[in-house]
Amino acid sequence: MMKPEVEIVKKDSLKINWIGPQFAGHSLAIVNRNICSLLNKEHFNIRKLVPDEEIPLALSVREEQSKIGELLPFPESDFTVVHQWPPVWDIQKSKKWICMQPWEFGAIPRIWYIPMKYWVDEIWVYSQYNKESYVRCGIPEDKIHVIPLGVDQKVFHIDVEPLDLTTSSFRFLFVGGTIGRKGIDTLIQAYLNEFSANDDVCLFIKDTGTQSFYKGITLEKMIHEAMSDPKNPRIVYMDHDFSETELAGLYKACDCLVHPYRGEGFGLPIAESMACGIPAIVPDKGSCRDFCSAETAFLVPSKEVLLPEKKVGDLDTVDYPWWLSIDRADLQQTMRFAYENPSLVNQKGQEASRHILASFTWKKSAQTVAERIRLLADKKTDSKLTHEDIVKMELEYGNELYQNKLMEDALNNYLNILSIYPLTLMARYNAVIIHIQQKNYVAAIEHLEYIADNMEQQDHNFQENILLMKTFCNAQL
Repeated sequence: MMKPEVEIVKKDSLKINWIGPQFAGHSLAIVNRNICSLLNKEHFNIRKLVPDEEIPLALSVREEQSKIGELLPFPESDFTVVHQWPPVWDIQKSKKWICMQPWEFGAIPRIWYIPMKYWVDEIWVYSQYNKESYVRCGIPEDKIHVIPLGVDQKVFHIDVEPLDLTTSSFRFLFVGGTIGRKGIDTLIQAYLNEFSANDDVCLFIKDTGTQSFYKGITLEKMIHEAMSDPKNPRIVYMDHDFSETELAGLYKACDCLVHPYRGEGFGLPIAESMACGIPAIVPDKGSCRDFCSAETAFLVPSKEVLLPEKKVGDLDTVDYPWWLSIDRADLQQTMRFAYENPSLVNQKGQEASRHILASFTWKKSAQTVAERIRLLADKKTDSKLTHEDIVKMELEYGNELYQNKLMEDALNNYLNILSIYPLTLMARYNAVIIHIQQKNYVAAIEHLEYIADNMEQQDHNFQENILLMKTFCNAQL
């Protein structure tokens, strides 16, 4: 019996279209430019396909002026890596399609479900917790791979020169967008409850994204109100841009980072502060547990909490989203303990720096990416299912859930189909049946009206049944 032929790929000839920002100051761009610059040294041929708004900035960078071609895609590439927000689900023409996509809210958006499950070849996430969340949403585990992020060890290290901060002998620090997901509201409340103006303590807040991702949704007003009360402990707020060197100096000038996040893809400020010898106060669950332990951080008990709607912003989700919750009293107690035990804070910081610089650098991240690319290059490409096959499989799965009386799961399945294939009348019809059983007649009518406008090719009995169901639902309102 003849063995199937396996295409032998010369690794340094692989052509990669890497889609996503490269030149901005936010985390997605930081990840892309650090990994791509190191992959180029691995002899991969990478074209950086940046968003339109970044093209002028890209062309203004001196080293790019002679490399305008790097901003144009390979017409035929071996790999396409998409790492941007929002993700794009346009079918890629390359041999292998990788979606690098963190998510902080547990249940994924409906419009991601079918592309992730069937269209892409691999999904890359930053943390084990993110991977587990995707698996809980029905994405095949063997398709998901963890690519840990890292730090630049030449910038973030224990011997960095600290900024000159003259206020207070003990300094807490928060770095990140001052939004609810980052837990800044919990931090402010805990800090104000636990300390007073008589304590020799200060909380430094380095806000980020105020003019980009988080514009208009930060809690800057709440922070300034807390700063204006002379009875409160000291707070210093900063929202201007810092260079990486300045940021490293800020970390080093403080004693302890506090990052009580509700949801994080990875938590770069946590790793950066640890690299500088500054331990963090963080939840005991979530993304940071890949690199935080009791030896390197102060862990605060946390639990998962479901959000009230199957929605995050404007995105419908496959189930109720979830994030982490910590008790404010536990955070207060941990901050007080750190404040009263500076020698332990220093000890954890020393160990944290050793751990991060040994295992979580951009070089390590790029090596993991290179390994995944090489393994995927050697893997025989499976024939992709047609859209018709995907719909058939998902309908069968939904019907099985329904027969097992898992009504809500079945409904979620039909809605997942419709998020990508809205013309699938059978998915709409099945959703109508469940909505009627749940007495959700408004939702049932929305689907029935869509079916009624698109059922010309259906037989007379089907059309008549749809009109009868629509009349029944209207009568119930």
